Formats: sequence, C-alpha cells, structure tokens
Amino acid sequence: MHTQKKFAFDVGITLIASVISMLIGFVITILLGRYLGAGDLGLYRMVLTIYGIAMLFTAIGIPAAIIKYVAEFKDDEAKSDAIVSSGVITSLIIGIVFSMLFYFSSGIFEVLFNMPELSGLLKILSPVFPFALVGGALLGFLNGCREMKKYGTSVIIQSVLMVIVTVVLIYYGFGVAGAVIGIVLSSVGSCLFLILISRNHFKITLSDYVKTTKKMLRFGAQILAAGSINEINNQLDIILIGFFLISNDVGYYAVAIGLSRFFWLIPLSVQKITYPATSTYWSENNHTSLNNMFNKSMKYCTVILVLVGLGVGFFAEEIITIIFKEDFVCAVLPLQILLIGTVIRGSIAQPIGGSLSGIGRPDLMLKIIAVIAIINVTLDIILIPRIGIVGAAIATTISLSAGALINLSIVIKHLSIKFDVRWYLGILGVTLMAIVLFTFGMTFVNSFLLGGTILIGCLILMIKFFLTKEEKEMFKSLINTLIPWK
Repeated sequence: MHTQKKFAFDVGITLIASVISMLIGFVITILLGRYLGAGDLGLYRMVLTIYGIAMLFTAIGIPAAIIKYVAEFKDDEAKSDAIVSSGVITSLIIGIVFSMLFYFSSGIFEVLFNMPELSGLLKILSPVFPFALVGGALLGFLNGCREMKKYGTSVIIQSVLMVIVTVVLIYYGFGVAGAVIGIVLSSVGSCLFLILISRNHFKITLSDYVKTTKKMLRFGAQILAAGSINEINNQLDIILIGFFLISNDVGYYAVAIGLSRFFWLIPLSVQKITYPATSTYWSENNHTSLNNMFNKSMKYCTVILVLVGLGVGFFAEEIITIIFKEDFVCAVLPLQILLIGTVIRGSIAQPIGGSLSGIGRPDLMLKIIAVIAIINVTLDIILIPRIGIVGAAIATTISLSAGALINLSIVIKHLSIKFDVRWYLGILGVTLMAIVLFTFGMTFVNSFLLGGTILIGCLILMIKFFLTKEEKEMFKSLINTLIPWK
C-alpha cells in the first residue's frame, strides 16, 4: 500500500476505534449524570482518575517501549519475540502483585478525599490490573507492527463490553458499583481477545529475558516519568476539585472535561501512527518523509479541531443541557474555556506527541511535562479554592497551551522540522474573526443560523486558502477510509 494511503488508512481505523470507545464511555457518563446525579458521577470519575494514574505507574512504560522496539526490529523475528514476551510476562507479574496491594490500600483514598463509598469501589476494581496490563502490552505490540485493524477491533470490543455490562447492572440497581464492574469485565474480555488474535504473530520465549527486560525498563522508566507527570497533570484538576470542593463539583467538571477531550480523538489517533513511524524514519535517516509527515499531520488536525471547536463553543449551552439536563448548566463556561487549551494542544502538540520518544529522547518529554505540571498545579491551588471549577478550567487551558508551544519548539530544534508560522497565524486570524462575529452578532441574529453560517464560511476559507491540492486529496483519502471499514 502506498505510504500516504497506508498512513491515512491506519489513522482512519484508529480514529474509528477511538471515536466508538470515547462515545461509549461518554454514554456511561450520561447515564450516571442523568439517572444517578452529579454526586455519583463525581464518585465514578474519581475512581477512573485513580485507576488511570495507577495503570500508568504499574505499566512502567512497557507498552510504549514495545511500540518503539517492535517498530525498529520489525524484520528481526527473534528480537521482536523477545521484546513482546518480556513485556507480557513482566506485565502479568506486576499486575498480580499490584492487585493485592491496591485491594488492601483502598481505604487510604477514602480518607484522603473524604468519600465514604470510594474504598468499596476500589476493592471491586482491584482484580483488573493483570488483565489490563497484559492487554496494554499486546496493544503496544499490534501498534508497533501497524496491525491497526486488530488494534481497533480490540478497543471497540472492550468499549462495547463495558457499556453492556454497565447498562445492565445500573438497570438492576447496582449503581456506580455496576459501572466499576463494567471496567473489570471489559478488561478481562479485551485481554482474552488480544491473546487470541496475537498468538500467531509472536512466540513466547524466555531467551534473553533478563537482558531484554532491563533494556525495556530503562526506556520505559523515562516514559513512565514523563507519562506519570503528564497523566497527573491531566487529572490534577479533578483531584484538586475532589480535595477542595465536593463530589457534585467533580461531576459538573467531569462533563466539561469529558466533552473537551473529544477533541483529542483525532490527534491521538494520528499520534498512534506517527510515533512508530518516527522510530522507523529516524532509524533510516529519512528526514524528508519525517518532516512531510509532521507538517501534514499538524495542519490536518488544526483545520479539523478549529472548526469543531468553534461549533462546540458556539452551542455549548445547548449541547450540555440537552444531554445532561439544565442541572449541569454550570459546566458550560468551564467547557468553553477548556476548548481553547484542548484545541491548541490537539493541533500542534499531540499529532507529534511521540516524536521525541521515537528518536530515543523521552528525557526531553519529561522536562517539558515537568514545566507544564508546575504551571498547572500552581494555578490550580490558587484558583480552585477561589473560583471553583472555572478556576480549574483556566489553569488547565493555560498549562495545555504553554505545554504545546514548548513541545513544538523542542521538536523543531531536535528534529529540524519546518513550521509554517504564517499559515498558523492565518488560521488564528480566521478563528478570532469567527468568535467576534458570533459574539456580537447574537444580539441581532438567531444564534443557530449565525453559528452555522460562520462555520460554513470558515470551512470554505480553509479549503480555499489553507489547503493545497495534494492536501485536499489526502483529506478525501482519509474520509474514504472512515466510511467503509475494509
């Protein structure tokens, strides 16, 4: 398959899986919010936050290491088998040990966040770790060898299992506990499916196990350090809202942050392809292809995210009140603020987010994320006690925007990537013009008519003046990939 078509196909498959996964996850958020209330939604979101951070630490960067080394040694079957075997066996051992530790330490979180039901929910969650960690290692293998159909199928299966189990158990009165059981059972099902579809692609071997594991853990430790700070930074607002405020506020903010994170579906799908591709191009010293891939990935994501961001920003109140009822109207302003940071990060940082790790410099990512985390935690501590969830949104947006710009500057320096400043300034001008027109035009024109007209105008401008003929063809190829799964 032609390189560009293969890239578009892989991104399309990954995007489909990510969209389905996030939509199904959001269905659970809607169910809890509408039928159980903001308090239970906040409790569930806190469980997810603790689980996400725990998964990051227990994985020790193994999935990212598997992606990198499988992509580098894709033509060496013996090395590839040793890498995957090391990742799977190590993940299984860590998962079993951590499940027991997590079960017996669950009461600490209940006391820390003053949420009486939290301990019981975390005990229900504790068996998930061996299955989730082994599944993560196998997903890393599929990602590294670019088996994106199988990767996407597994993600979808896990999401569908989660929503089915959750809906059934909530219907029979299990409440938030039913949603947590859904996490466990869906991880078990996904892990078993991954074992089934991966078993013919590699052989479990103990050859060079210790040497390979040390190599992977050295790389993974750097990924862990950067990833853990990044994950804590992403979840910090939820953690501090839970600490300073009440579970209802966590629920309201979970709606805003959940809607804003939809914007990262596309750039994160692109990143899943650019990360292993960067490792391959860098090892081949193919800087032309690397630069071309980065340039196009960033521009495509920018065009899409700006248009979608404007649409959600214009109609944020209608979107939230229709989905969650008017009780959640206080999530509107935080969502609109968060859109700024998520669009900036999703446009210029996330599409190339794995590039520094791909060239063997995860230490640079650690430094970038450390700076971002310092900015975020400082602003969160100052703003959340004073202005609540709006302060959390402001802090997050500032840290995301600063992080995106720092990341971009370092990538440009170390990978010699060309960045078309004039193109992005043009996009910024169109965006600001659209916001001003909508803000002042609402007084005189129906907001739906006005917003729709502005969005169509922006789309025409971007197609006409911001995309080359080749880029338009690439967009068509991506769209064609998204329609039929073939």
